[in-house]
Amino acid sequence: MIRFWGQPKFSVPTGKLAGYELFLRERPTREGEWHLPADFGAFAVRDFDELLRATLATLPQDLQLVSLNLDQEQFVDPDYVAQLGRWHQSGGPQLIIELTERMGVGANQVTPVRLVEAARIYQEAGLRVCVDDVGTGANQPELVDVLDPVVTEYKYALQNVRGTVNVGVIRAQVAYWSQRAHRQHHQFALEGCEGVADLTLIHDFAPDLVQGYFFGRPHPLTIAADLSI
Repeated sequence: MIRFWGQPKFSVPTGKLAGYELFLRERPTREGEWHLPADFGAFAVRDFDELLRATLATLPQDLQLVSLNLDQEQFVDPDYVAQLGRWHQSGGPQLIIELTERMGVGANQVTPVRLVEAARIYQEAGLRVCVDDVGTGANQPELVDVLDPVVTEYKYALQNVRGTVNVGVIRAQVAYWSQRAHRQHHQFALEGCEGVADLTLIHDFAPDLVQGYFFGRPHPLTIAADLSI
């Protein structure tokens, strides 16, 4: 069984709920525990799409946006590109595709050219593309340079660096991506805000969107029934 969990995303200028980031979770039985899938590629795109529609049908109608994570292999998968590319035609909140720092489980290297081609198709279909976890994994500045013309948002994940680098380094990295987003006329999102200390980063760098445990933890979203696969 699969279900989307959602973490609220808040608009900094308004202080209001802007939408949710959706996280796919699965469990073996109705009585089992929800957990992160070991292989996201194991799910058919039609199941993913059915679950997405069932989930969004239960969310508030005034949401501005909903975002989905795709690793590099999913991002360029023709089935995802085609199915999600049709999503904008159905109305509802703005759908944002977040390209994560993960390569995917397959052995094939995803070239920057393929990522740009897929991002352009999403963009032409009315979807927005966010480079998630900028500065970590595959999403280094060199790749972002290539993707800049076809993305609209950077997201910096505090949880990826917390405890591994000092506060000064974190501030420098947030400053870099915030200023870069401003120059490129992209939105900037700050993820992983977990305590009062992180509010200083919000105050000093004024991201457009924030999310994290301080504002709301991921939780199971209501749908008519768990989707069995």
